[in-house]
Amino acid sequence: MTIALQPIHDDRYRHVADRLVYRRHDEADSEADKDDPVSQVAQALSCVIYEGEGGHPLGERELFIELPKEWLVRTELLPTPPWQIIIGLPEELEMTPEVAASLAEIKDAGYRLAVHEPTLKQVALKPMVDVVVVDVAEGLEGVDIETLKAAGYCLMAEDIADHQRLTACQEAGFSWFNGRYLGDSGFHATRPRTRHGNRAAQLRLVNELYREDVDLQKLHDLLIQMPALHMAILMRAGSSFYARGNKPPTELKRALSMLGLLEIRRLVMTLSLASELPSSRLTVRLALIRAFMCQKLAAPFSGIDPEDAFTTGLFSLMDTLLEEDQEAMLEQVSLAEPIRVALQRREGPLGALLSLCEEHEHQLAERPPEHAADRLQACYLQALAETDSLMRLA
Repeated sequence: MTIALQPIHDDRYRHVADRLVYRRHDEADSEADKDDPVSQVAQALSCVIYEGEGGHPLGERELFIELPKEWLVRTELLPTPPWQIIIGLPEELEMTPEVAASLAEIKDAGYRLAVHEPTLKQVALKPMVDVVVVDVAEGLEGVDIETLKAAGYCLMAEDIADHQRLTACQEAGFSWFNGRYLGDSGFHATRPRTRHGNRAAQLRLVNELYREDVDLQKLHDLLIQMPALHMAILMRAGSSFYARGNKPPTELKRALSMLGLLEIRRLVMTLSLASELPSSRLTVRLALIRAFMCQKLAAPFSGIDPEDAFTTGLFSLMDTLLEEDQEAMLEQVSLAEPIRVALQRREGPLGALLSLCEEHEHQLAERPPEHAADRLQACYLQALAETDSLMRLA
């Protein structure tokens, strides 16, 4: 998958929006994936919205994304926040009762709809549309600009050939201008990822998400086993829209509370459809054992938060789980400084706990412990029991 963000500017040349463009041409992709519009859009959105820096690389700018019919009728997957998303409709969209009902629901939720000017000939679409995209490559002849403006549509010029055409569009009253005329789109390939995920846990997670009486503790226990989702949730909760200037959460339970069930459903389903959940069950188990062990070791010390200790242990293997460089990973999540120092340099109280866990793991690999009552071994056995209990959910 390769994606690009084409800048959209207003008549004062301010960068106000981006148009998401994506392509699939990886030889490793199966033919089924290449022909699956749901998967294609999911992968593009997962890169731009759910896995981008800070959870949202757009800042306050708006996102223009053309969605196929298969997404329009699955309104639960639409990205948020609605005020930041402009949904482009397919040029050959057939207005079936199902599509009409979905578009009405999308409008009620606060999204804006955009169509190419020829598509506006469908009478049923006219009252729903907010933005009309006009291809100006051949000039403005044949397009009734005044009627479109009188109807209250925001006009976006596309395929601007030169500065003279740009000036003509500005004088005609266009509000937005696709900046592709400034240069060709720069497509960037997403890094290939393995797909050996914990599929059983994913299925259980989806089932739990759509229960009428969602058990938040079960939800947490399933998500904690899925590093890519864990990271994506923390990043999304730390975005400007959800954090709202507050300190980004570093603990999964708080992030779940901030996002709410509907946003978690969108995120989980989008990343699941994108097949972007790289996770080895064996390594997940090792990470959870280490996390629980750090948590148990921290319990007697009043100056160490057991949840911070758990996060430290879990994130000490997160780079392996996500097949990501640790420094690059730490740049994406705003972990507390004591956790960051522990992970990077094994310093501070949390670093000491983490080092103890790692040394104990090494000893276990070399030979069985001689003293079963040893504090480290006791914490390890407790961690092992909690991990096995947790992973039996899947």
